[in-house]
Amino acid sequence: MHASRSRHRTFGGFVRAVMAVLGLLSAVPPASAFKRVDVGQEAPDFSLKNLAGETVHLHDKLGAKVLAVAFWATWSPRSQTLLEDLELTYRELREKGFEALAVNIDRESVSADEMKTIRDWAARSSFPSLLDEGLGVFSTYGVVAVPSVILLNKEGTIQYLLPGYATSARIDLREEIEKLLGIYVSKAEKLGIKLREYVPPKKATLHYQKALILIQRGMPKKAIRDFEEAASLDPNWAEPRLGLARILVSEAKEDPQNLARAEALTREALAIGPNHVQTLAWLAEVLLAEGRHTEALSAADEALTLSPSHTPALLVKSRAYRLLGKLEPAAVAIAEALRLDPKNPRLLAEKGQVAVAQGRWEAAAAAFREAVELALEEAANIR
Repeated sequence: MHASRSRHRTFGGFVRAVMAVLGLLSAVPPASAFKRVDVGQEAPDFSLKNLAGETVHLHDKLGAKVLAVAFWATWSPRSQTLLEDLELTYRELREKGFEALAVNIDRESVSADEMKTIRDWAARSSFPSLLDEGLGVFSTYGVVAVPSVILLNKEGTIQYLLPGYATSARIDLREEIEKLLGIYVSKAEKLGIKLREYVPPKKATLHYQKALILIQRGMPKKAIRDFEEAASLDPNWAEPRLGLARILVSEAKEDPQNLARAEALTREALAIGPNHVQTLAWLAEVLLAEGRHTEALSAADEALTLSPSHTPALLVKSRAYRLLGKLEPAAVAIAEALRLDPKNPRLLAEKGQVAVAQGRWEAAAAAFREAVELALEEAANIR
């Protein structure tokens, strides 16, 4: 018993050290739909083999007015729906300048049976399907949910990100493609009713962009005022509220009242955009930080109902179960998250935490070691 307690204390210090290293990656959790790319950035180039073994380069596919890059997997039920919808859109809009690429991210290495399934699914599409063996492109883009879609313009600049593929996403994706092609006609316009598309006020946008720049420069506290100004200038814009909420959570140790304010801001954002997966997952994280584990679990489950492959929600679910002392469902949740994103250091750290709670010391040490190695690698890439 004494040896077990001593070992637990030793691991307690080790866990704190691991979490400190992970905290160095970012003072504020990322708000983007993808972890490593965002709208307005140039899409990282990549080269992958198609199902015939031929190498396809992303830059060779640029030039179309709109290029959709879809990340999909055979184990993701919504992937088949996405591919079917993209195929229909591709056939209807190809002559107007629309192209598509499907990037399969089933696993780091696939078996013969899995390859057969991949080929069967890909055979239903007219556009190319590529294999991301080793999940290098998956990691480079920081895919959070499967399936997901990125829309690029002819220069390769990211114009739109769609994480997950909820039922309502079919309409949203089609409309975004048509807008980028310049052929979108709203129902109101078809009826002869002119409606101005909602755009945040210019001054609010300037404050929001300034806040993002300050965060990128490692000055999140200075970004608070600009997020507040943006939110005040536009009561119908969720993003400034979420950005501010993330900073407040990161600063909660200095002022515990920050958590209550962060929750209020997140609920405001959710009222602006109900059933938004990322906002629901973030609400779950805020509730977890407040120690309201059961409520956090409910919010995470609500997010996962909309997008079962949303890894941030799976991470919160695992942490909530672990803190509630329910280690078996915690292990299931984090295993699913790691199946979706096997090189995520925060997920690996949670796997280690679950293993510690289970008394599986060797498994915990292995998970923590890998988490630290990947975190340090990420930190080097960021610099």
